[in-house]
Amino acid sequence: MNALLTSPELFPSLHDLEPILWPGLALLVFVISAVIVDLVIVLATRYRLVDLPNRRSAHALPTARGGGIAIVITMAAAATAAAFRWPTMSMPIMLGTLAPALVIGFVGMIDDMQPLRATLRLFIHIAVAAAITWVLGPLQAIIIPGLPEVTLGWAAWPVTIVWIVGLTNAFNFMDGIDGMAALGAVIVGLAIASIAFAVWVPPLIVLGAFAAAAAAGFLVFNWSPARVFMGDVGSAFLGTFFAAMPLLFPPHLRGLVFVPIAMALWPYIYDPFMSVLRRACNGHNPLHPHREFLFHRLVRSGVPHARVTLLYGFLSLLGGLAGLALVVPDMPPEVRMAALFVPPVLAIALTAGIEYRCARHGLDATGTSDHLPQAT
Repeated sequence: MNALLTSPELFPSLHDLEPILWPGLALLVFVISAVIVDLVIVLATRYRLVDLPNRRSAHALPTARGGGIAIVITMAAAATAAAFRWPTMSMPIMLGTLAPALVIGFVGMIDDMQPLRATLRLFIHIAVAAAITWVLGPLQAIIIPGLPEVTLGWAAWPVTIVWIVGLTNAFNFMDGIDGMAALGAVIVGLAIASIAFAVWVPPLIVLGAFAAAAAAGFLVFNWSPARVFMGDVGSAFLGTFFAAMPLLFPPHLRGLVFVPIAMALWPYIYDPFMSVLRRACNGHNPLHPHREFLFHRLVRSGVPHARVTLLYGFLSLLGGLAGLALVVPDMPPEVRMAALFVPPVLAIALTAGIEYRCARHGLDATGTSDHLPQAT
């Protein structure tokens, strides 16, 4: 009887239960994130911590702000659990990814309450990016199957820092309409988890899924019409976290997964880049807050927030699937080559479509017209 009670068939080990436990924990992350967001809405309403509409706003009613703190809290707990499960990854996860993202999230929280100077914010972002690069190591090469390997050499550090600082700010900029950054985080998190599954790096499968679950819990209350805004505390935190993810992969895989992860993020990189480029060419300060992003112009042309958010989410999904094709074993070379053209083709189509629609509605390069913008 004793032998029967201790039989491994009757009492599976914790390792055997992991395929069930980790998805269950991801579901718990989703629920806890949603509960915390609901609590933030109640407290923000009671203490009047709301975002009032102004001339740059895409909303018309006072809305609770700082809901991104729920994503920060749940991701901190979930990442700690992953670091505990994989001790060899504990320092890269905690010191190379979570701690720097928490610093950026804290700076974002201060910026939400009392706007900081753009130069000070940029200096902090560069310092944090340098710290991440020092702990995790820089991106040494870019590898695309079927093409020659691109070795970065002396440019490894500058390229890595620009990537981290750029994505931190780009993802923060994209938190401009209901659900945009949250849905993007859900899709990008799932894309990272899928890419990690394809090359089999279990800790990053879990971290990607956790990021998606935390963002999904927030999205429940951020979908149009939003009851709460993410704020810099959440969007900048996620941008930094996603930027560090390629560097968490083993060194021999970093160059391989970098482009696929960037492809999943492409709409949230391309739109800010084009907007900054447009403002710089027009002699405007690209760091000054504005509403000249492509998605802003689409909303001003009369497209509801939800449809614009779904469009960008769909474009991110297509980019993520194309990126996944680059790392899936035994993928035909022709498919991989075709996958590389997906983001550029989609970017051209997106830009042309928005320009055409804005021209039809009489909007200029800044998206202004005699018509009131649609806001929720």
